[in-house]
Amino acid sequence: MAKHFIGIWLIYWAAVLLLPVHSIYPSTFAAAFLQAGFVALVLLGIACLRIMVEVRSMPPAGRFDIPAARDLTRIAIAMSVIGLVSLIYDKAYVQGIDYSEGVAVAREEWRQLGEERGAHVSSAFSVLGYLIGSAYYVAIVLAITQPGALTVRQRLWTLLAGFGLMMGNSIITGGRSNLLLLAAFVVGAFVSRRGLTFSTVVPVAMARRMIKVVVLLGLAYGVFIFYERARAGEVEVLEYAIEFLPFLGLEPSQAYRDSLNGGVLSSLSALLVLTFSYVTHSFATVAAIVDAPNEHKTIIFLHVASLLSKLGVTGEPDGDWFLSGRLPSVPGSLWHQFGLAGFLVGSWLIGMAAEACRIWAARHPRRLLPLGAFVMAYATLILTPVLFAGDFLSSPFVLGSFLQLALVDAWLRSLKRARRRFTQTPAVSPQPL
Repeated sequence: MAKHFIGIWLIYWAAVLLLPVHSIYPSTFAAAFLQAGFVALVLLGIACLRIMVEVRSMPPAGRFDIPAARDLTRIAIAMSVIGLVSLIYDKAYVQGIDYSEGVAVAREEWRQLGEERGAHVSSAFSVLGYLIGSAYYVAIVLAITQPGALTVRQRLWTLLAGFGLMMGNSIITGGRSNLLLLAAFVVGAFVSRRGLTFSTVVPVAMARRMIKVVVLLGLAYGVFIFYERARAGEVEVLEYAIEFLPFLGLEPSQAYRDSLNGGVLSSLSALLVLTFSYVTHSFATVAAIVDAPNEHKTIIFLHVASLLSKLGVTGEPDGDWFLSGRLPSVPGSLWHQFGLAGFLVGSWLIGMAAEACRIWAARHPRRLLPLGAFVMAYATLILTPVLFAGDFLSSPFVLGSFLQLALVDAWLRSLKRARRRFTQTPAVSPQPL
């Protein structure tokens, strides 16, 4: 896990250097130093727990499957289907959102309706949809990590159904954060079992090609969202892509500007650059943050705080910081929200918590909740260059789905134990008179 954490940060920094854009904020050296300090502190947290607790490796693939994995997978898919249907009904019929003009226009309409409602939910269907609609994350994790419990065909159909449900949820909300979050969960699922490979999970070559096509479709959808937003704004794709970069704190290099001739390939190139820049623009955001005074606004856990506000548990959080709407990366969020002390302690605690989840999963490989905790911790670590994983729209509901299905798993285990005790109870022979 630590090696992957370092690797993803190196890839992120390489992308920042290689993309034909640069930060409009001058403090790039300070931003790099802050992010490097965060990486070092997280690794220190991981190392501290490894010193204090006996280190165990992750379980080998196929040796410690969850007994009820097949039933849990079916239940998770059923929950997700019901949740998606509920969300479609809420948005299309209860809220009356018109999707005929494209997902970008629909998303803006959904956002405006949300602002008008304030802290109130739109309907009970929305609550139900969000509460159970992300269970396909659990199904996909089980399909990857439980090769002995599910047949090849069951694993393939679960993966395809999970992707379809993810796309359905993304389209109905007009977003694409699910693509990035689910990708992190998928990689985390593979890491949770030693020796687990793509060929192990999907041994049939044709099925592997099918999965690869599906992944490419997901990436194409991520790029398509920018095209949709340009069309909704009635501007050319190339113009939209170049003009959107300053909002992200970026500016294209002069050489790249000169290479754009207004053709189709130039528009496609600009869309791809914008897509990758959207993921890596957090570096520019951090460069702005290090020069700004701490506002003590809510950045980390903003989404969770907003949900609690809608439930009446807390007051409405103030998340209107000076670069609201940009990706700040976790080190930038910690620094701007909590200052130096919060940055130091928070970074160290993230490493400690992630390693604790890894140890828990290694010690209890036949339990769903430790597996879910590890995958979520892994996703949190590898998404730190972009955003805190808990602030993705689906994250709280994914956690809720793991908790719900962990309770189902415990109930199924108790039924199995009760059935075993009943069958093992010896019959009572009649006593002679």
